[in-house]
Amino acid sequence: MKRRNFAGLLLTATTGGVLAPLLAKSTPDLKSLEVTPLVDTGLPKNLPANIKELIQNVLKQEFSVVNTDWFGSIQVEGLLRFANRGFKEGFVFADKWFKYHVENDGKLTDAEYFKQYEGPKARILRDGPLTFVIYSANLGVSFPVHELYKITKDPTAKRVCFDVADAVLHYVGRDRFGMLAHDDFDYMKFTIPDSAYWATRTTAIAATLSTDPKVADIYWKQSLFQLEAGIKHFLDKDKKLVRTGLFNGENATTYWCRSQGWLLWAIAGLLRYLPKSHPKFKTIAASMKIIADGIKQYQSKNGGLHVLVDDPSTPEEVTSISMVLSALKEGVRKGWIPNEYDDMFAKAWLFIQKSVGENGNIHNAYTGWAVPAEQKQVNKMDERFVGFVPGIIMVAADEMTR
Repeated sequence: MKRRNFAGLLLTATTGGVLAPLLAKSTPDLKSLEVTPLVDTGLPKNLPANIKELIQNVLKQEFSVVNTDWFGSIQVEGLLRFANRGFKEGFVFADKWFKYHVENDGKLTDAEYFKQYEGPKARILRDGPLTFVIYSANLGVSFPVHELYKITKDPTAKRVCFDVADAVLHYVGRDRFGMLAHDDFDYMKFTIPDSAYWATRTTAIAATLSTDPKVADIYWKQSLFQLEAGIKHFLDKDKKLVRTGLFNGENATTYWCRSQGWLLWAIAGLLRYLPKSHPKFKTIAASMKIIADGIKQYQSKNGGLHVLVDDPSTPEEVTSISMVLSALKEGVRKGWIPNEYDDMFAKAWLFIQKSVGENGNIHNAYTGWAVPAEQKQVNKMDERFVGFVPGIIMVAADEMTR
């Protein structure tokens, strides 16, 4: 599918074209654009040995088989989190991964491209440097690409970040509330909190990269809209938990464990880039605290979350508490929420470590997704290897070893 070259025009404009008179005004929070020095110091010394094995398992994969869907992109982002702290192997893998997909994916037929990932066969966008599909989970490709850009200043990586954000602005399916839909085909059937994450963070990244404040405002507006809609429709403020989603336009009847993580990641995915002086910053941070208080109440005795958070008869689960932990720990570290969750963090981190074997293999992972969770299929534990599981653990491990 071809589309107009909006991102190309944007990059031309912001490097001395017709919008040059506006360039004296920079987008706030340019810290996110600083180059990270790559001094090779290896993995953090306080990282547990089994988590180091998990990371080595990720690195043993051939980078070309790690896809650009969330199953692959979250693994690459996890590696880059440690690369930013001096783990050069993580950067080398990520750089090879990105260059491979830029070179290779545009050569694939639609059928060949679809074989790379498990999700719905949505429309494919082909006119930028990276071919990608607008199935919602594939939009997360811009997250590790942005981290690469901060290190390399590669204009191709920058262009990809704009291309993905422009897809959210112009091409994706939406539900009747205007939220990013899961995919092209079920956009009226259900909407789930992960969509808030993909839409919010992609457009926030583009806003920080835009040197023209008028263009940046367009991305900020979309990012804020998507997150505020997600908070409105998914967060049960009375129960202080996140609903599994909307199904046929109605609130879910369950509170799935990873839904808590998805909405927290969406909130962090905006606050990480939004200037603290923004008038909506405190209100959004307050929603993070509501969820934190709910997690504090419902955390399992061993430190995880139950697959259905408010149902202690369902299994204890590790990916959800890892998502929650990483977002809330970052929130405390950066002053978005009060520092009053140390016990919850300690229990969660211990549960995560106990869920990773000495060989780096992970158990206690719910390998289903939102729809079966809403149908109360709660025993889909460790059914198969899925790439997002080690990726999530790496993100949490990075945050807990800072």
